[in-house]
Amino acid sequence: MRRLLSTAINRVISLAVGVRMRDYGCMLRAYRREVIEQILRCREISSFIPALANTFAGSVAEVPVKHEPRHHGRSHYGAVRLLRLSFDLLTGFSLLPIQTVSLAGVAIAALGIGFGLFLGIRRLFVGPEVEGVFTLFAILFFFVGLQILALGLIGEYVGRIYQEVRRRPRYVVAEVLE
Repeated sequence: MRRLLSTAINRVISLAVGVRMRDYGCMLRAYRREVIEQILRCREISSFIPALANTFAGSVAEVPVKHEPRHHGRSHYGAVRLLRLSFDLLTGFSLLPIQTVSLAGVAIAALGIGFGLFLGIRRLFVGPEVEGVFTLFAILFFFVGLQILALGLIGEYVGRIYQEVRRRPRYVVAEVLE
């Protein structure tokens, strides 16, 4: 079960960071000196080194490593700790979760409009049925969708402020040619 959860989390991390890697949990890594210097300039409290390195690296390569079975003890990364790590990563390196909330708001509002249109057309052909109950549902869907969209937009602003406060460089000048 843990291996399945770890695979799923690695896929989510790859999607959020934008760099496809099989194992973000393996800390056997090699970085160029320039990447390490950029990481050391970041003054963030919680930093996920692999994702941070991906933002500064021009290209990333993964070399498969054969892991030997553990001879002593057990891993301290259980399901809860893995989920907590993935939430930290998603909130620290990606606006994807809040953008998903915004898209859900748009979808719910669209469903409300579609439901309202369906009820209006049905009323023309069938006539009035239960007095206004379904119309209230359509209106409710629309306004709940708008509220979720508004929450997503507020979250987007907060996420952008958070990105600005971290003071990560937007780009790194590798070399100045004269």
